[in-house]
Amino acid sequence: MGAKIEVPTIDGRSLVRIPPGTNSGKTLRLKEKGVPSARNGVRGDQYVEIQVIVPEPTDERVRKLMKELEEIAPSDPRKDLFAKAGV
Repeated sequence: MGAKIEVPTIDGRSLVRIPPGTNSGKTLRLKEKGVPSARNGVRGDQYVEIQVIVPEPTDERVRKLMKELEEIAPSDPRKDLFAKAGV
């Protein structure tokens, strides 16, 4: 669904927009938020690796809503797994 989160940088916190559908492992670049170069003082980029944490549905109502969502919009993250591997 996307989000806006704060991440630590050498200058303090910076707000980063996570696009909808972003998966764990994706790397986002924060332009000119990295360490300054010792040669010319130009700021480098900072890279942020996304880690998506899916909460466990502890409430029965949440479980029912998740099942209903799966029925309405089914998804299979492995559907193209073998097609891409040539198997």
